[in-house]
Amino acid sequence: MWRVRSSRDPAAAYFSSDVTDRERAAFEAGIALATVYHALVGLPAPRTDGELESLARGVASVVLSQPFRVEVEVRLRRPKGRGRKGPYSYGEIGPSEIYARVKVRYGEAEVVGELGFVRGLNYPLMRIVEIGPRSRSPRRVKH
Repeated sequence: MWRVRSSRDPAAAYFSSDVTDRERAAFEAGIALATVYHALVGLPAPRTDGELESLARGVASVVLSQPFRVEVEVRLRRPKGRGRKGPYSYGEIGPSEIYARVKVRYGEAEVVGELGFVRGLNYPLMRIVEIGPRSRSPRRVKH
């Protein structure tokens, strides 16, 4: 069971003293993935692939600025046609167009979480894919 000194995280005093670093890292990963999802779903899809990639990088950059995030990757697929024609024709970003991967480091713990649409569930699943003590190897930040 790992703990973070409250001097390193002033908000730690507001959490139960029973919360471990692993649990807090998992909590923070969930917040990061939900931020990506709710920032994007329903937005009009940019018209070009370059603009779509720019939007994904922008959202990743914003999430990376949140506490304890060390890597964030966001990828967007172009939405399929929605059947509208004329000047009001544009696609909207939906749950099946979003993929995100976040790495959170809190104290001595690291968690990697992913958001991706699972066709068999017909659901944008947010899940923990790695959890454990922090590795001592250097980390690379992705955008």
